Amino acid sequence: MAPGGTGPQHGLPAQGLSTGPPTNPQFMKISFAALTDVGLVRQNNEDTFLLCDAAERPHTPPPASGEGTAETNGVGVLLAVADGMGGALAGEVASRMAVDALAKAAESLSAEISEEESRELVLRAITQANESIYEASMNNPQQRGMGTTLTAALVRAGRVQFFQVGDSKGYIRRDAQLHQMTEDQSLIGKLIHDKVITAEDAEQLEGGRNIILQALGAEPSVKVDVSTSTLAEGDQVLLCTDGLHGCIRHNELQDLVAGGTDPGKLCEDLVEVAKERGGPDNITVIAVSVLEGGEEPRAPGLLGGIATWFGGLFRDDKND
Repeated sequence: MAPGGTGPQHGLPAQGLSTGPPTNPQFMKISFAALTDVGLVRQNNEDTFLLCDAAERPHTPPPASGEGTAETNGVGVLLAVADGMGGALAGEVASRMAVDALAKAAESLSAEISEEESRELVLRAITQANESIYEASMNNPQQRGMGTTLTAALVRAGRVQFFQVGDSKGYIRRDAQLHQMTEDQSLIGKLIHDKVITAEDAEQLEGGRNIILQALGAEPSVKVDVSTSTLAEGDQVLLCTDGLHGCIRHNELQDLVAGGTDPGKLCEDLVEVAKERGGPDNITVIAVSVLEGGEEPRAPGLLGGIATWFGGLFRDDKND
């Protein structure tokens, strides 16, 4: 995976935090799009993405690109980007396994289950994907050492839950400000988290960004960072692999996202910018716009900070 990109810009503004239920918890109308591109250097595309409207049955494998609208009605839309690694076709296998596990989990989403139950459902799928990828890696010499990053987002009931393994990123754009809602599980990400360096310092560094501290399939168990935020009409959610954020600084990405409210056009524009910068890695991006519904009144903020899942146990990791 290519070096470059920005450090985390964590959290939406702290004012107006709300931990109560959404005023209209069942209805959200969103538009969404996704695009993946091999880039200009790699021979094959090891990225995979998922666009899954859980209310639609049956689910089909993710296409090379896609866009549409959905009325979540409390069921939810599950999104993910996965950046495979391992050489040959192994990275592609790992990222596909991760996305397939999430697509299967989405079949159990319903309007009747709570936010906590939906979170547990997605976490179990990620844990099972990690075990499956690790086992396949151990049992097949051609796939030895394969793994994948995974950044997923479940959009439902006026909220978005982010699930993070590795260094792909999840963002929310609100009022022209782009907020990174995931924390990179990379060497640079850890240095930023530990306040050894700042996010601005990290933009100047070349080394260490592609040293990943967590990946699905790398170890028998995996820790997953989970964060939850409110969503409101006019917000955008963005997921991308480092083939995109590694080529575009945070402030520039913020301007591009703020100027592109059509998800399909935004994905095309972002991929084009990454390719203009040399396209050194596979590029994958998902964009979502909230057209109607969400939290009312608007209540920006991370709900409870970032928590880390360790094989069935949570550790709270509040933002300072």
